[in-house]
Amino acid sequence: MSPVIQTLSMYVKIIVITLFVIMLGTLVNTTFAQQFQEPDYTIRGAEVSGFEIDQENASLIISIDPRARGEITITLLRNLIDAKSGFEDIDFHVWIGTNHADDFTETRTAFDRTLNIPIKRSTTELTITGTHIFSQMSTAQAQAQAQAQAQAQAQAQAQTQTTEPQTIERKIASELKKEIPDGQAKLLIYSDTNWSGAYQSTNIDYTEIESQRDKSFIFDCESSFGRQGVFGAKIEKLTQHGYLTIVAIQNQKIISQASTNEQFIELLINGDCISSASGGPGGGCLIATATYGSELAPQVQQLRELRDGKLLQTNSGLAFMELFNQFYYSFSPVIADLERESPVFKEMVKLSITPLLTSLSLLNYVDMDSEESVLGYGISLILLNVAMYVGIPAVVIIGIKKKN
Repeated sequence: MSPVIQTLSMYVKIIVITLFVIMLGTLVNTTFAQQFQEPDYTIRGAEVSGFEIDQENASLIISIDPRARGEITITLLRNLIDAKSGFEDIDFHVWIGTNHADDFTETRTAFDRTLNIPIKRSTTELTITGTHIFSQMSTAQAQAQAQAQAQAQAQAQAQTQTTEPQTIERKIASELKKEIPDGQAKLLIYSDTNWSGAYQSTNIDYTEIESQRDKSFIFDCESSFGRQGVFGAKIEKLTQHGYLTIVAIQNQKIISQASTNEQFIELLINGDCISSASGGPGGGCLIATATYGSELAPQVQQLRELRDGKLLQTNSGLAFMELFNQFYYSFSPVIADLERESPVFKEMVKLSITPLLTSLSLLNYVDMDSEESVLGYGISLILLNVAMYVGIPAVVIIGIKKKN
């Protein structure tokens, strides 16, 4: 074969190989573009305008149309992008514009990684950089793996639903054995995902909280000056999956609890969050509150104003309230619980305490600005109630017996 023919043959081979490489590259890129789907995400304060894969830098670029401060929660399948050192997971690098972000949180499973990333009003682009970008998967493989992942997640969710309540019950039982300082309570939050929320009570201001999985918080919930402790909490899952269970405990007892698989959960306590120290001078009127349904009821406010505005302003009144509360709080929680359980019993209690409240209202029309006046009116009021509750029934009973 002549040198010219050999040279032409070599050029033909080079051209054929080059064309083959170009066609192969085009086919790979087309296949990847067809199989790439947007990751699952939720966003607050902005909108996502597009996704882009940077294979060279193993990055996912997210274009954002911002409206206000917010956050994006995005679930990245490991067959799309991952970050590993050997066989161990390592953190993604997240860039907000040109700034490196460190304040994001992450939840990992065997199949995906979910990032929760705060965004600012000025954020227009997010870049998530890992160590691997996968683009060689065929459509059939992608569908098969997605189906396998869905089945595995369903099995994991079913297993979690059957075993998690037992685990949570054990955790709660363990918490109930721990001492909580008097006048305080504990909020227990159990979850398998990221969450955020806030709580507030009679004694503390609005407090924002967030975490991953299980967390507990100590908060003040002490009755004072006639006000029973009131508490409220609202928690939101930051992912679409997962569960939330919140429990409030005090004095080795559960005072409220709630569970959900939905996005939000609330826990409200009105009138039951009571310190064991509520027998002091500032304790709330449990029976009156249970009878009239709220500590804001006029009858309860009347008692509160009488006690705080008159009795507690003198040494005699203070000493009387200390002795009275020791006696009153020995039985009032039981009566209040029975009222909540039985409407009939509640009406009976209301009927029986009406004369007492009527007699106490008389003190609003007299001056009790000295030790002598407090003692005088106090003794007179006690005698009046003895006559109403003991004397009148005794006279009636005696009269009935005489007739018989």
